[in-house]
Amino acid sequence: MVTTGIVGSSMPIANGLAWAAQLDGSKRVAVAYFGDGASNIGAFHEALNLAAVWKLPVVFVCQNNRYGEHTTYAKATAAKCIADRAVAYNIPGVQVDGNDPAAMYAVAAEAVARARDGEGPTLIEAMTFRFHGHVMGDADAYMDKAEKQAAIAADPYPRFRADLIARGIADEAVLAKIEQDVEGAIDDAVDFALAAPLPDVAELRRDVFADPSIVPQESYA
Repeated sequence: MVTTGIVGSSMPIANGLAWAAQLDGSKRVAVAYFGDGASNIGAFHEALNLAAVWKLPVVFVCQNNRYGEHTTYAKATAAKCIADRAVAYNIPGVQVDGNDPAAMYAVAAEAVARARDGEGPTLIEAMTFRFHGHVMGDADAYMDKAEKQAAIAADPYPRFRADLIARGIADEAVLAKIEQDVEGAIDDAVDFALAAPLPDVAELRRDVFADPSIVPQESYA
């Protein structure tokens, strides 16, 4: 479940989707992604508490990149790690190397299986690092330069690529083809979006009111 402009909004929304899945018995699992900064808002605690009480099929994934916008983790968060907060709601909390695809898959697979089996939510703290500022034009002067350089040197993409080749899982030709296909799909998606017509003004009311007549069309003129 993606977030919106409201930081951390994915969590209570994911609960709603998970509750729907629980009611209709579909075995679907909702996944909420958010940053370490968002774990300090009220919605985080409210969502984890309710998900635990109702044993909702939700996986809460905190992408801890060590910075909340322009603030270091230590300056804004008292908890030693986000995963520790799970104990307050009697649910599993797991910290994992978010830059290790195999480790992430193993932890996520277990969390999804627990959710589908009716055992409730899991909090996953995926440790990572961002190589750029929070927004365009952010020169990231607040970042520790040595820490940043160490993170860049350990970039997970070339590391995993080299590991696949070393273990004989793939070769250069196979990986180059995958990269080419993915880049092509992204380019096609961008071209499609840019060429698409702008939405009609009536879209402002879609899925907002049960009765569209509640808000007259003229109010958007």
